[in-house]
This record gives sequence, structure tokens and C-alpha cells, in this order.
Amino acid sequence: MSNPRNRNLLIIIGVLLLTNIAVLVYFLGQKKSEKTAAVQHTSERERAGISEMLQKEVGFTDEQTAQYKILKDKQRQTIRPMYDDMRKAKDSLFRLLSYPETPDSLLSKASESIAEKQKALDLQTFYHFKRVRSLCTQEQLPKYDSMILRMFRKMGRPPRQTETDKSKAK
Repeated sequence: MSNPRNRNLLIIIGVLLLTNIAVLVYFLGQKKSEKTAAVQHTSERERAGISEMLQKEVGFTDEQTAQYKILKDKQRQTIRPMYDDMRKAKDSLFRLLSYPETPDSLLSKASESIAEKQKALDLQTFYHFKRVRSLCTQEQLPKYDSMILRMFRKMGRPPRQTETDKSKAK
């Protein structure tokens, strides 16, 4: 091969390589932004979700919805530190994995701490929804009770497997 011809081939290969890298970066960046947008959309929908359900399914008035939002904000302020404590307790438990000879008594103590924190969270959540229930009229109570039971039953289920998850598992 002659020198000019080699140089032309190297230029073409270089351009194709740069184009492939640019396309790869574009699609990876787009996928990441789609995931971020999906997460933001889901969390916005969840925030508005219970409030909308209370209005549509239970029949909350604008005044009841405003009172609910005040209770919800107080609840968030209360449970955020509780979740942080729970996370720290679980971190402590799983740090014990790095110690080959961890005594069972230490594992038991760590898991009991987590159980106590979970119990406190569950009770706080129960009392929050009891306070929300107190906003209901007599006619709204059966609808509210039914909605809450459905909501918590859904929360207790394992997440559904998407088609992408199923194909990855194969």
C-alpha cells in the first residue's frame, strides 16, 4: 500500500471511531436522563397519590385535603430521623459480615435494635393514618378504611418483574 492511501484509511477509521464513541455517549446519557426523569415522575406521583386518592375515592373536600397535607408534612419531619436511625442500625448489622467470628449474641442484639426501630416506625405510621382518619366524616370512614387496607396490601407485595428483568434473569 502506498503512503497516502494508508493515511486516508487511518483518517476514515479515526472518524468512524469518533462517531461511534459520540453515538455511544449520546445514548448512555439519554438513558440516564430518562431514568432520572422516571424516578422524579414516580416520586411526584406518589406524593400527590394519596392526596388525590383521598379526594377521588374518599371524597375529601379542599379543606380536608389541606389538613391532610399539614399532617403529612409533620409525619415526614417525624419519620425522616427514624428512617435514618434504621439505616444506621442495618449498616451496623451488615458491617459485621467483615468479621468472620461474629458472636450470635451480637447479631441478635443488632437485629433486635432494628426490630425496635421498625416497630416504632410502624406505630408512627399507624397513628399518622389514624389522625388522617379523624379528618373523615361518618360517610367517608368506610371508604377511607377500604382505601388504606388496599394501599397497605399493595405495599406488602414484592415488586412486579418487568420484561427487561425477566430477560436479564434468563
